Amino acid sequence: MKHKRMTEKKVLKYFLVLGVFLYLLTFLTPVIHLPIGWSNVFVGIQAEPSYLPFKYEKSYMTSRSCGKSCEKLKLHYEAPDTELLILATDYVSWYDDPKWDKRTKIKGTKYFYREKNKKQYLYWKEEKEELELGIEYKGENSLPQSEMVKIADSITPEGRLLN
Repeated sequence: MKHKRMTEKKVLKYFLVLGVFLYLLTFLTPVIHLPIGWSNVFVGIQAEPSYLPFKYEKSYMTSRSCGKSCEKLKLHYEAPDTELLILATDYVSWYDDPKWDKRTKIKGTKYFYREKNKKQYLYWKEEKEELELGIEYKGENSLPQSEMVKIADSITPEGRLLN
């Protein structure tokens, strides 16, 4: 009887450790690659572009939790020597975050453009959906700002409102 009870405790302990590990792996690390179409169901944010300036060979989404009612979604589009990420989050960054620097705003648009470490970044906010979005591009050849804006304009974001 005592031996059986020890075995049950060990089994429960292993299941608990396994459950915590799977929870951390699934929700707190962007290790699992899921189909892009699952983003709205799995994360509650949809931000798929209808225009991409290159043909991609591989596409997938990763997500990460950033707290209660907060998700960070990355949509990956990859081709040889080219990678495009669509970033979407319901996390509200600080107003003085460098990505919102007024000097980087593209005149006549809502977009903020930067280049850093051979990557191009375009950021904007969707007030109606309470989302912050971004595009990160890394490729053999850089994209013109107009192409980045065209990609951004092709995204119709949807997110769950936090009301």
